Amino acid sequence: MKNRSYLKYCVGLAALVAAGPVWAADVLPPPAPSVEVGDTSSGSCLYTRLDVGVAINEPPTVSIGGGGNVDPTGFAEVGVGCQLLKTLRVEAVVGARYPYDLGSGVQADMQTSTAFINLTYDITNYGGWTPYIGGGAGAAFNRITDVVVPATASDGEELSFAWNVHLGVSYDMTSQSKVDFGYRLSDLGGATSGGPVPFVVSDMMAHEFKIGVRYNFGSW
Repeated sequence: MKNRSYLKYCVGLAALVAAGPVWAADVLPPPAPSVEVGDTSSGSCLYTRLDVGVAINEPPTVSIGGGGNVDPTGFAEVGVGCQLLKTLRVEAVVGARYPYDLGSGVQADMQTSTAFINLTYDITNYGGWTPYIGGGAGAAFNRITDVVVPATASDGEELSFAWNVHLGVSYDMTSQSKVDFGYRLSDLGGATSGGPVPFVVSDMMAHEFKIGVRYNFGSW
Protein backbone atom coordinates (compact mmCIF):
# COMPACT_ATOMS: atom_id res chain seq x y z
CA MET A 1 0.00 0.00 0.00
CA LYS A 2 2.82 2.35 0.87
CA ASN A 3 4.49 1.61 -2.47
CA ARG A 4 1.31 2.48 -4.34
CA SER A 5 0.96 5.80 -2.46
CA TYR A 6 4.59 6.61 -3.13
CA LEU A 7 4.12 5.80 -6.84
CA LYS A 8 1.06 8.08 -7.06
CA TYR A 9 3.06 10.85 -5.37
CA CYS A 10 5.90 10.53 -7.89
CA VAL A 11 3.52 10.53 -10.88
CA GLY A 12 1.74 13.65 -9.61
CA LEU A 13 5.02 15.46 -8.99
CA ALA A 14 6.26 14.61 -12.51
CA ALA A 15 3.02 15.92 -14.03
CA LEU A 16 3.34 19.18 -12.08
CA VAL A 17 6.93 19.68 -13.21
CA ALA A 18 5.99 19.00 -16.85
CA ALA A 19 3.10 21.48 -16.73
CA GLY A 20 5.22 24.21 -15.13
CA PRO A 21 6.62 25.78 -18.33
CA VAL A 22 3.18 25.82 -19.96
CA TRP A 23 1.66 27.53 -16.91
CA ALA A 24 4.50 30.03 -16.78
CA ALA A 25 4.06 30.88 -20.47
CA ASP A 26 0.38 31.62 -19.91
CA VAL A 27 0.85 33.70 -16.75
CA LEU A 28 4.17 35.54 -17.10
CA PRO A 29 4.45 38.59 -19.46
CA PRO A 30 6.38 38.19 -22.72
CA PRO A 31 10.08 39.06 -22.61
CA ALA A 32 11.12 42.61 -23.56
CA PRO A 33 12.35 43.02 -27.14
CA SER A 34 16.09 42.98 -27.51
CA VAL A 35 17.91 46.23 -28.13
CA GLU A 36 21.10 46.28 -30.13
CA VAL A 37 23.91 48.01 -28.31
CA GLY A 38 25.09 51.13 -30.13
CA ASP A 39 21.83 51.78 -32.02
CA THR A 40 21.14 55.37 -30.93
CA SER A 41 19.20 56.56 -33.98
CA SER A 42 16.04 58.42 -32.95
CA GLY A 43 14.57 58.56 -36.44
CA SER A 44 13.85 62.30 -36.06
CA CYS A 45 13.55 64.31 -39.28
CA LEU A 46 14.32 67.61 -37.53
CA TYR A 47 17.55 69.53 -37.97
CA THR A 48 18.84 73.02 -37.22
CA ARG A 49 21.25 75.14 -39.21
CA LEU A 50 23.51 78.21 -38.91
CA ASP A 51 25.02 80.04 -41.90
CA VAL A 52 27.18 83.09 -42.58
CA GLY A 53 28.08 84.57 -45.92
CA VAL A 54 28.60 87.49 -48.23
CA ALA A 55 26.02 89.03 -50.58
CA ILE A 56 27.10 90.67 -53.84
CA ASN A 57 24.25 93.08 -54.55
CA GLU A 58 23.23 94.00 -58.06
CA PRO A 59 22.68 97.77 -58.49
CA PRO A 60 19.04 98.40 -57.56
CA THR A 61 16.68 100.66 -59.46
CA VAL A 62 16.28 104.01 -57.66
CA SER A 63 13.56 106.41 -58.80
CA ILE A 64 15.77 109.53 -58.57
CA GLY A 65 18.61 108.22 -60.67
CA GLY A 66 20.69 106.27 -58.18
CA GLY A 67 21.57 102.65 -58.44
CA GLY A 68 25.30 102.73 -59.13
CA ASN A 69 27.65 100.02 -57.96
CA VAL A 70 27.00 98.92 -54.39
CA ASP A 71 29.42 97.27 -52.01
CA PRO A 72 29.07 93.61 -50.96
CA THR A 73 27.62 93.02 -47.52
CA GLY A 74 27.73 90.21 -44.98
CA PHE A 75 24.78 88.28 -43.59
CA ALA A 76 23.93 85.58 -41.07
CA GLU A 77 21.02 83.12 -40.89
CA VAL A 78 19.53 80.52 -38.57
CA GLY A 79 16.89 77.96 -39.38
CA VAL A 80 15.13 74.69 -38.64
CA GLY A 81 14.15 72.00 -41.12
CA CYS A 82 12.80 68.50 -41.62
CA GLN A 83 14.22 65.76 -43.86
CA LEU A 84 10.89 64.64 -45.37
CA LEU A 85 12.48 61.98 -47.57
CA LYS A 86 16.03 60.79 -48.12
CA THR A 87 16.33 63.26 -51.00
CA LEU A 88 13.80 65.97 -50.02
CA ARG A 89 13.79 68.46 -47.15
CA VAL A 90 11.90 71.58 -46.14
CA GLU A 91 13.20 74.33 -43.89
CA ALA A 92 12.39 77.77 -42.46
CA VAL A 93 15.25 80.27 -42.20
CA VAL A 94 15.51 83.85 -40.97
CA GLY A 95 18.44 86.13 -41.64
CA ALA A 96 19.82 89.65 -41.36
CA ARG A 97 22.08 91.58 -43.74
CA TYR A 98 24.46 94.34 -42.72
CA PRO A 99 23.59 97.83 -44.05
CA TYR A 100 25.08 98.90 -47.38
CA ASP A 101 25.22 102.16 -49.34
CA LEU A 102 22.59 102.41 -52.08
CA GLY A 103 25.07 103.92 -54.51
CA SER A 104 25.28 107.01 -56.72
CA GLY A 105 22.43 109.54 -56.83
CA VAL A 106 21.40 109.02 -53.20
CA GLN A 107 23.25 109.02 -49.93
CA ALA A 108 21.45 106.46 -47.82
CA ASP A 109 21.85 102.94 -46.47
CA MET A 110 19.73 99.84 -47.02
CA GLN A 111 19.29 97.13 -44.40
CA THR A 112 17.37 93.91 -45.05
CA SER A 113 16.00 91.10 -42.89
CA THR A 114 14.57 87.99 -44.54
CA ALA A 115 12.40 84.96 -43.80
CA PHE A 116 12.21 82.07 -46.28
CA ILE A 117 10.50 78.69 -46.55
CA ASN A 118 12.80 76.56 -48.70
CA LEU A 119 12.28 73.22 -50.45
CA THR A 120 15.53 71.44 -51.33
CA TYR A 121 16.30 68.31 -53.35
CA ASP A 122 19.39 66.37 -52.24
CA ILE A 123 20.59 64.69 -55.43
CA THR A 124 22.59 61.80 -53.95
CA ASN A 125 25.51 61.08 -51.62
CA TYR A 126 28.94 60.56 -53.20
CA GLY A 127 31.37 59.41 -50.51
CA GLY A 128 29.98 61.88 -47.98
CA TRP A 129 29.40 64.73 -50.46
CA THR A 130 25.77 65.58 -51.30
CA PRO A 131 24.99 68.13 -54.05
CA TYR A 132 21.60 69.83 -53.82
CA ILE A 133 19.32 72.30 -55.59
CA GLY A 134 16.18 74.08 -54.49
CA GLY A 135 14.13 77.23 -54.13
CA GLY A 136 12.10 79.18 -51.65
CA ALA A 137 9.72 82.06 -51.03
CA GLY A 138 9.03 84.40 -48.16
CA ALA A 139 9.38 88.04 -47.17
CA ALA A 140 12.05 90.74 -46.97
CA PHE A 141 11.82 93.63 -44.51
CA ASN A 142 13.77 96.46 -46.15
CA ARG A 143 14.77 99.59 -44.24
CA ILE A 144 16.16 102.76 -45.81
CA THR A 145 18.23 104.51 -43.13
CA ASP A 146 20.64 107.43 -42.67
CA VAL A 147 19.21 109.42 -45.58
CA VAL A 148 21.31 112.52 -46.35
CA VAL A 149 20.68 113.01 -50.07
CA PRO A 150 18.09 113.92 -51.25
CA ALA A 151 17.24 116.37 -48.47
CA THR A 152 13.53 116.01 -49.25
CA ALA A 153 13.53 112.33 -48.22
CA SER A 154 13.85 110.57 -44.88
CA ASP A 155 14.12 107.03 -43.53
CA GLY A 156 11.50 104.52 -44.61
CA GLU A 157 10.72 100.81 -44.52
CA GLU A 158 8.69 98.26 -46.45
CA LEU A 159 7.77 94.59 -46.31
CA SER A 160 8.23 92.93 -49.72
CA PHE A 161 7.66 89.51 -51.23
CA ALA A 162 10.99 87.71 -51.67
CA TRP A 163 12.09 84.52 -53.41
CA ASN A 164 15.29 82.58 -54.01
CA VAL A 165 16.85 79.74 -55.96
CA HIS A 166 19.84 77.96 -54.48
CA LEU A 167 22.35 75.18 -55.02
CA GLY A 168 25.36 73.82 -53.23
CA VAL A 169 27.02 70.81 -51.69
CA SER A 170 27.22 69.45 -48.15
CA TYR A 171 29.76 67.12 -46.55
CA ASP A 172 29.09 64.59 -43.75
CA MET A 173 31.24 65.47 -40.73
CA THR A 174 29.45 62.88 -38.53
CA SER A 175 26.25 60.84 -38.79
CA GLN A 176 24.38 63.87 -37.37
CA SER A 177 26.24 66.93 -38.67
CA LYS A 178 27.13 68.38 -42.07
CA VAL A 179 29.10 71.35 -43.32
CA ASP A 180 27.29 73.20 -46.11
CA PHE A 181 28.69 75.30 -49.00
CA GLY A 182 26.03 77.13 -50.98
CA TYR A 183 25.12 79.77 -53.56
CA ARG A 184 21.77 81.55 -53.63
CA LEU A 185 20.19 84.11 -55.96
CA SER A 186 17.68 86.20 -54.00
CA ASP A 187 15.08 88.73 -55.10
CA LEU A 188 14.53 90.97 -52.08
CA GLY A 189 11.87 93.31 -53.44
CA GLY A 190 12.27 96.99 -52.61
CA ALA A 191 11.36 99.88 -50.32
CA THR A 192 10.13 103.47 -50.31
CA SER A 193 11.71 106.22 -48.26
CA GLY A 194 9.84 108.68 -46.09
CA GLY A 195 9.74 112.46 -46.42
CA PRO A 196 7.72 114.97 -48.43
CA VAL A 197 9.38 113.81 -51.70
CA PRO A 198 10.24 110.15 -51.19
CA PHE A 199 12.25 107.97 -53.52
CA VAL A 200 11.62 104.33 -54.42
CA VAL A 201 14.14 101.49 -54.47
CA SER A 202 13.23 98.35 -56.45
CA ASP A 203 14.77 95.33 -58.19
CA MET A 204 16.96 94.40 -55.24
CA MET A 205 18.79 91.27 -56.36
CA ALA A 206 21.70 89.60 -54.55
CA HIS A 207 24.17 86.81 -55.34
CA GLU A 208 24.89 85.17 -52.00
CA PHE A 209 27.73 82.81 -51.11
CA LYS A 210 27.53 81.11 -47.74
CA ILE A 211 28.99 78.45 -45.51
CA GLY A 212 27.18 76.81 -42.63
CA VAL A 213 26.57 73.76 -40.49
CA ARG A 214 23.52 71.54 -40.13
CA TYR A 215 22.84 69.35 -37.10
CA ASN A 216 20.23 66.58 -37.19
CA PHE A 217 18.56 65.45 -33.96
CA GLY A 218 18.43 61.86 -35.26
CA SER A 219 20.85 60.57 -37.89
CA TRP A 220 21.00 61.30 -41.61
